[in-house]
Amino acid sequence: MTSPLPYRAYPEERRLATVLFADVQGFTSLAERLDFEIITDLIKEVWFRLDEVVESYGGYVDKHIGDAVMAVWGAPFAGENDAERAVSAALALQQSLRDYANASEMPGAAELQIRVGINTGMVLSGYVGKRGEYTVMGDTVNVASRIQQVCEPGMVLMSESTHRLVRGVFQVHRVMPPLNLRGKTEPTAAYVVDSQLSQPSRPRYNSLDSMETYMVGREVELERLNQLYQNATQEEKPVLVLVSGESGIGKSRLLLEFTNQLEVSETPPALIAARALAQASQIPFYLWKILWFLRFGLQDNDPVETTRDRFLREIQKIWGFQLGPSSSVEVAHLVGSLVGISFPDSPFLERYNDHNEQLQKRCFELTRELLHRMSAFRPMVLMLDDLQFADSGSVNLILYLMEPSPYPLPLLILGGARQEFAKGNPNWLNFANIIELGPLAVNAQTVADAYPALRSFPDEVLEEIADRSDGNPYFMEELAKSVVSSGMSPDGIPPLELVRKVRALPLESLRMMLQARLDNLSHEARSVAMLASIVGRVFWVGAVLAAARVGEKIATDGLSVASEDVLDRLVQAALRQLVRAELAFPRANTTFTEDQEFIFKHSLLREAAYNMIPHKHLPLYHQAVAQWLETHSQFDYQLMAASHYEQGKDFEKAARLFELAAEQILHQGAAQESQELLDQAKRIRSLKEKKVKSSSLAEV
Repeated sequence: MTSPLPYRAYPEERRLATVLFADVQGFTSLAERLDFEIITDLIKEVWFRLDEVVESYGGYVDKHIGDAVMAVWGAPFAGENDAERAVSAALALQQSLRDYANASEMPGAAELQIRVGINTGMVLSGYVGKRGEYTVMGDTVNVASRIQQVCEPGMVLMSESTHRLVRGVFQVHRVMPPLNLRGKTEPTAAYVVDSQLSQPSRPRYNSLDSMETYMVGREVELERLNQLYQNATQEEKPVLVLVSGESGIGKSRLLLEFTNQLEVSETPPALIAARALAQASQIPFYLWKILWFLRFGLQDNDPVETTRDRFLREIQKIWGFQLGPSSSVEVAHLVGSLVGISFPDSPFLERYNDHNEQLQKRCFELTRELLHRMSAFRPMVLMLDDLQFADSGSVNLILYLMEPSPYPLPLLILGGARQEFAKGNPNWLNFANIIELGPLAVNAQTVADAYPALRSFPDEVLEEIADRSDGNPYFMEELAKSVVSSGMSPDGIPPLELVRKVRALPLESLRMMLQARLDNLSHEARSVAMLASIVGRVFWVGAVLAAARVGEKIATDGLSVASEDVLDRLVQAALRQLVRAELAFPRANTTFTEDQEFIFKHSLLREAAYNMIPHKHLPLYHQAVAQWLETHSQFDYQLMAASHYEQGKDFEKAARLFELAAEQILHQGAAQESQELLDQAKRIRSLKEKKVKSSSLAEV
């Protein structure tokens, strides 16, 4: 009689997972001199302790194999930051075993060490064997196991694919030489993990990153960047670099690859990164706010008192408590006020009442000295992307740092911007080293080198992708992903037939390709992408919900048909689909609330979604977003609300918020920026008057 199949709770499916293999070293040698019962008790105690560590970090203990364990993140369920949790668990496993070895009275415990290998990629999850054991299978598992096998005891080693997902979170002390793993035709890159950084070095968003990609054709530019970094460190003077080019040409990728190289070098610099946003272009010193908040672990939604106290403490750590011309408290008050952190009744700020230009100059001086003190420990790199959207105050402070200074300052300021930025900021030409990115020289080999998933395709297909991309890396990546996601396979199909299939994809332009990606979504996900685009490249769930409520009314002639719970679930499901399609990503270490932050993969993608919205509906959508932003007390949200009211043609509210913002930033010493906002409010009020006059004439 055949026994019934066990109940199978999870379907067989392909999933993106992070697989960890950990092997405890020392049991074998102990077994040669200790009784097997002692060894058995020791093994049981160790693995009970280590399994608990895996589970506490959200991992699934798949199986024990001799002295090793296999654990999985991402199957049977995907969690928040699976790759990051897996690497954190690996470090915790090491610490847990060290703690046990130091405290245990068991014979031989002090001799045990653990080595860990981690890899991320696609797996097939399901049930195997007569007992129906749930597991994951595939090359991702094999690579994780083999990485662990080449580890030294006490080491955590992760693959390139895992490293891409956790960049900026862990201290990666050095890059291992490429590993020649059994069964792999090409060497595998691997990275040694030393520790977790106290604060991430850059804003992080959770990307599935399902297709392995490599940057190609930028070797000359990378070498140039490295030389400029060496100049900054050797001469102990700031060096300003501007990587310029059209959208999609690979500016952000070049900055990312170069800073990745620095972070895994033998003597990594202190890196802080920020991205300018079009929606924040009128917020004074927004870039510097992002830099300081990231460096000090501050959040926008922290209580004001918490932000103020932590900013002061972090400044004191850098500046020191000793008396001098400027105290750490003065530095915190002035530098903090520059980026919108209020210090009521500050005697240091009172000195500059009605002397706004002097206040800003002093804030600039103290910022430079603060960076000087920070760089005394190790050289610094500021990576500032999308500078074409930067506010004028942030740009002016960057240029100020390039002026002659009495302090040594080994600092590389690495900026990326579209070509119009340099044209609109001619002063940069006096200070910046310009690296102009043009189209890549691409062919079939270039495509194969960049996308391993396409290496089995014939050269004719790769040449077709190369030709259609026009040397634009972002376009080329979207083409490659379209080929992979279409399920196209080179097996048994003549090359010319494959080329015909590739030509049937919407390849005419990058914008058409992006619109096609949006069109392939469900109706709900496409609608949410369009609503999110109203908010900006960075958007929040609550703002999308506010726009969705307006969309419901538009679609039903003012009658809302979906309850709040239903609307919330629809938006959640749509956002998950956007993430799976790698079109938008949630901010790391956040949960689904109205304030959860997401980002579109590229500004061009956000523009493509925005251009799909009927123009007649845009004012109502912008007003809804403005109203949601206005419910937040933070200054940044208020100023963004003003811009949305302007786009929503509610000129009175827009002008009022711009005037309030102008008054507030005047106390930050931003006199020029304050006047710009007042001028904008004046211009908006004139638009209101024209609108009223036009309406009156229409009635007549």
